[in-house]
Amino acid sequence: MQLFLSGTACQGDERTGYTGYARFALLNLLKVLGLGRGDRILLPAYICDVVLLPLAELGIEPVYYGVTQDFQVEWDSVEVKPGSRAFISVNYFGVSQDFTAIADYCAAHNLVWVNDNAHGFASSLGGKSLEEFGDFSFTSFRKVLGSVNGARVRINNDRYLPLKGELDRLNGAAPPESRQRYLASATLRTAGIRLRALPDFSDPRGFCDDDVKAHQADVLALKQLAASDQDRIRQRRRQLYQTLELFLLANGGKEMLPLPRLLREGNSPLVLPVVTQDRNSWLGLMSAARRHGLDLHTWPSLPPTVLDHDVCGAATLWGRMLYLPLHQDLEPESYLPLLQKVLDAA
Repeated sequence: MQLFLSGTACQGDERTGYTGYARFALLNLLKVLGLGRGDRILLPAYICDVVLLPLAELGIEPVYYGVTQDFQVEWDSVEVKPGSRAFISVNYFGVSQDFTAIADYCAAHNLVWVNDNAHGFASSLGGKSLEEFGDFSFTSFRKVLGSVNGARVRINNDRYLPLKGELDRLNGAAPPESRQRYLASATLRTAGIRLRALPDFSDPRGFCDDDVKAHQADVLALKQLAASDQDRIRQRRRQLYQTLELFLLANGGKEMLPLPRLLREGNSPLVLPVVTQDRNSWLGLMSAARRHGLDLHTWPSLPPTVLDHDVCGAATLWGRMLYLPLHQDLEPESYLPLLQKVLDAA
């Protein structure tokens, strides 16, 4: 991969541009598409609140649809209202979607298809990167590589290639992000030092984010990206996923059950999703994880409307699921005993 760097912009090939954060890439993408007040976008109710920030800034109304227990589109809940201009699909945790069904639906209703691949760096389907699906896609490689920041947006539909120049200009016009806090945090993490306890993930209002993070992609992050081995990352993460899955099937009982047959061939998992038995188990596991320093969390920080009204059952789904983050350098020999301690304590 060749990256062209300047003081004001980070540009890739004719289809791919770079920025600091996917939410900022989405904001700029909506701008170049000319979407604004009076327009609507279809997107899943089970969504991180930060995805709503670009819509709110531009006055775009979200129209929510539901997702199934295995994070696919719940088609019975999808409704195209007047003024609907785009459809956002999400590759949750690097899990691929039924892309053919989504493409057909968008074509039938004249919707721009935006493929949210924020979790899906190094993930593929049928030998094709998940970034290559949709009219547009955006990916947060920082979530997998642990870089200062780092996201990219890709134009897959030739019809929209003329927008690339303006999209790069908007992405590159933002200021750089300070590295000091990141480098200090990374140094402490490497030394095994945690300055504060893991947060209480049981209240999504406690970790909401209202910053669109308008920053350029950091040069160090782009170098880290260029040096990464996606095949190795994907293989390693799949191995870790399967190791944890087998461990929980043997030791987790009903407290922490992996979702069956979730990954498709080529998918690179960001986390291992697990279903809890009930709310008491859900709370007990998170409490035990905090005490033992295990990163076990909920996701996402739902939009307030979705949370308050359980739109499309998203809040109910949120209250049943927990996630074990994966990393390609995680070692099962030290991780599994810690996970066992959490299970025993809960």
